[in-house]
Amino acid sequence: MDEIYRSIATATSVQIKVEGSRFIADVMPSVSEEEARTRLEAVRKQYFDATHHCFAYIIGAERTISRYSDDGEPSGTAGVKIHAAIHAKGLSDTLVIVTRYFGGTKLGVGGLGRAYFESAEHGIALAPTIQKAMVQELRVTFPFSETNPIMNIITSQKLKIAATEYTHEHTNITLYVLPSLLNSVSVLFTNATRGAAGLERGAVRSVVWK
Repeated sequence: MDEIYRSIATATSVQIKVEGSRFIADVMPSVSEEEARTRLEAVRKQYFDATHHCFAYIIGAERTISRYSDDGEPSGTAGVKIHAAIHAKGLSDTLVIVTRYFGGTKLGVGGLGRAYFESAEHGIALAPTIQKAMVQELRVTFPFSETNPIMNIITSQKLKIAATEYTHEHTNITLYVLPSLLNSVSVLFTNATRGAAGLERGAVRSVVWK
């Protein structure tokens, strides 16, 4: 699994014209198939009179969730080309929809494939990207007397603090930790506090990683 990967930061829309046909590429962040379907339906409604709404998406750090559709175009000329454009840039959590308004001139299989790939590629090139990471939440509970060694580890290991809570006797810090570092970081906390720190693993999630 790629713990750190790149995705789209904000939605972008561009268009190109090829032999009279208009191709509109909408590039959007999508962290689930449900979100991708919702965004696809919104674009279909926006361009309700278009000839085709072809799309592809890749989701997750492992990039195992992916789908593409030619939406009535000849097989292999649209969806797979859009998918290839996303894959070529190493992106995930990314949806690209290319809407076509037919201009009256047939492009042929080769020309059509190039038009869809170039539309998607152009949209992706203009879309701002962010770095994301698949992380494990780690809740660290410790007495106030152990604050210094705990914070030293957080600083030295460049761990990200998601939340901090205080009680009358303890501090609770929720960290985002890369899965590959989880065991070694846990050992550091235990050794530095002589077992005084309580460790509890939480959810695995995708977060923006700077």
